[in-house]
Amino acid sequence: MVDSPADDRSQERPIRDRSGDTEGGSPFALYKSGQGTYVRWGSALGAGIVTIAAAMFAYDRLSAITFVETASTRLWIQTGVALGVLAGLAILGFRLIGQSPRVVDFLIATENEMRKVNWSSRKEVWGATKVVIATVLLMGLALFIVDLLFMSFFSLIGVIRMPMPILQTLFGGAQ
Repeated sequence: MVDSPADDRSQERPIRDRSGDTEGGSPFALYKSGQGTYVRWGSALGAGIVTIAAAMFAYDRLSAITFVETASTRLWIQTGVALGVLAGLAILGFRLIGQSPRVVDFLIATENEMRKVNWSSRKEVWGATKVVIATVLLMGLALFIVDLLFMSFFSLIGVIRMPMPILQTLFGGAQ
């Protein structure tokens, strides 16, 4: 028996909607909305700051254009380009952080991993800070003493010739 073309279509896998949109969906629909909320908001805030900085940079750099005769035309060009940069980067940020499946899945996984982290308590952090400070001070003192010893040794054998009143005072050579 020969299979008909209709039978072949029944075995095809259904096409999965990767955008997360519902049928007749909005271009503003989020991919996997409700997941990775904190990381996505943090990323959106960072992207917003970078976007605003880029628009301000474009506006500032365009103040030096010389091919425009009037100041009002230059202001229109500056404002238009800055708004274009702002809109373009905002759309790019939204598409990446809100709708790109790879980026969104990464952000969701990042938030899930951050929930698994065992954060130290204030007491543990304070104790570790004390240990680090004490270690740095002791190492500094040890290196200072070793440096003084090397300086006195090289001074005694005549490699360096410099008056060392600190060494003479410390090691009893002062009169």
